[in-house]
Amino acid sequence: MIAMIQETHFKIGAVPKCTNRYYQSWFHGPNPTTRSGGVSVGLHKSFCHTVLSSEIDSKGRFIFLKLLVDRSVFTVANVYFPNQGQTTFGCKILRKLSKFADGSPIILGGDLNLVMDPMMDSSSGKSSISSGSRRRFKSDLMVLRLVDLWRVLHPGIRDYSFHCTIHNSYGRLDYLFISQQLLDSDRKCSIDTRLWSDHAPVYGLISPHTSCPRPFSWRLNDNLLSDLACLSDIRKAISDFSSDHQTDLTAPPLKWEALKCVLRGIFISHGTRLKKERSHKLRSLLSDLAQKENQNKTSLTDTLKSDISLVQQQILQILNQKSLCIRDKIRHGYFEYGDKCGSWLARALHPRTSLTHAPSINTQSGGAVHNPLDITAVFRSYYSSLYDLQSMGITQEPSQHRDAIHEYLSQFSPTPIPTQMLPR
Repeated sequence: MIAMIQETHFKIGAVPKCTNRYYQSWFHGPNPTTRSGGVSVGLHKSFCHTVLSSEIDSKGRFIFLKLLVDRSVFTVANVYFPNQGQTTFGCKILRKLSKFADGSPIILGGDLNLVMDPMMDSSSGKSSISSGSRRRFKSDLMVLRLVDLWRVLHPGIRDYSFHCTIHNSYGRLDYLFISQQLLDSDRKCSIDTRLWSDHAPVYGLISPHTSCPRPFSWRLNDNLLSDLACLSDIRKAISDFSSDHQTDLTAPPLKWEALKCVLRGIFISHGTRLKKERSHKLRSLLSDLAQKENQNKTSLTDTLKSDISLVQQQILQILNQKSLCIRDKIRHGYFEYGDKCGSWLARALHPRTSLTHAPSINTQSGGAVHNPLDITAVFRSYYSSLYDLQSMGITQEPSQHRDAIHEYLSQFSPTPIPTQMLPR
């Protein structure tokens, strides 16, 4: 699975780290000067691929990736057109894309900031782009044999991916183009419902996914402990288990393992129940939101606009609950692994390594050395002279102070060194 995001508003040097556990491989095209524009491409962890080459625009307008997927080469392009001169910019992008793809199948997605067909892709039936400019851009798409996947699968249907709140109008500005040769594979394309953005996500299925199965380890969801029905079943299961095995002579550790299996099954069943309830409520709200959006597309009223905003807030409340669960898991991880040797501690200590690194050091003669071996030699020379007893005026042998040293060390109980480790 591939995620294409536009208008990230990332600036060079200020791109946040994406910690999504599903999309761990990211390519960013930030803006060099301001927090405007910007594109990003994320690759799912189960998506088996090899990145052969990439090209990222210095102004944050496009990202090209050439991927090797199941012994086949594909070119993925994520673009974000400016608000002015869209067709001129689009023709330049297509020429660069043609050179980069070098004959491989292309998957092109992004926000074009224009409607290809005003009569079908705009609620007003109008476009600020001249028909001649749109024809030139369509001609360049035909040269690359790129087709509008959503329009191919939904001919004659009017739907929109963008809503202008100021003018209360709709338009289809977000597109997914694929090479004509990919139409032979399984394909789907849909425009989802808007939640908090003025753009709706566009989903496309081009070909079957190549999965890389990964091991899964069950973990208790702490939020289940606040569910009354779950707590009641847990208490009853513990009570029944205790009474049923009171006279059992099985070893206590085995009883404990058996009880954990019973409790795990109860937790899983209630977790599934709550997930189904939450998913059913979310689907119901999304269906209601889609219905109100369709009504608002045909008859623009203030009442429908307020109803859409209310349903969006209810959806966000459900999604925020999931965010809180993720936050609690992160806190639990820091509490459990924060003071133990492992990846959590390594990530915390990693920024400090740059503070302790010595890229160079000044010698007593006033020069600077940069070679690590020379730096080590300077430290060795310094501490050798620092602890040189003869240079400090101490002429007595250290053996003469042996009794005083033993008397001082006898006050402590250090761990003895094994005999086999002592020098011979």
